[in-house]
Amino acid sequence: MLTARVDEVRVPVEHRWLGMDRRSIPYALVALGVIALWAWVAPWVAAQVAWDDPIRAGEAIQVTDGTTLTAAPGWGVVSGLRTTDDTRSGQESAQQTVLVKDGVVFSILQGPFTEEPDRLLAQAERITGAGSSGFHVSGDERAVTTASGLRGVEQDFTSASSTGTVTAFVVDGTGIEIQVVGAPAQVTALTGEVDAMIASLTAEEATR
Repeated sequence: MLTARVDEVRVPVEHRWLGMDRRSIPYALVALGVIALWAWVAPWVAAQVAWDDPIRAGEAIQVTDGTTLTAAPGWGVVSGLRTTDDTRSGQESAQQTVLVKDGVVFSILQGPFTEEPDRLLAQAERITGAGSSGFHVSGDERAVTTASGLRGVEQDFTSASSTGTVTAFVVDGTGIEIQVVGAPAQVTALTGEVDAMIASLTAEEATR
């Protein structure tokens, strides 16, 4: 199979986040990422033109070195690595993946985490008490199981202009936090694709 070669001039794709060199940004898998996504990333993405790096049928995202997700065709890749990408550093996965479509942002954060998925989700839920954050939990936390048997938890959130979900998994000592956010009508229209992408999360050895 042919592999894509990452641009040799730009910052390597595994280190880019919305065009910036993420190596200069301290990384932590915490709820602050949710605040940033909902407060300014989603509105910013909604105002941009279509991305020129669309997912094609059959392409998959390398979420962690041993975990993949099949992305729906037509979503634009803002950051992250496909399973076919060949990086200069040899790194197989990115700490953050961002996909966009019709103003909806599908973001994946991954990093070391050894507790249960509900503990990871609880980090995101703490944003609801962050003063002027404007985020509110909607409905009850619910269990999620992917097609490959990975078990996680999911919670809906709303703000004045956006709606979305945070879904958390823990696989072999790595926390995976999937955030989806956008205007209510746009999120509803893409619910089928979003659910299918989350359900496609697969690990080489599914332990949770």
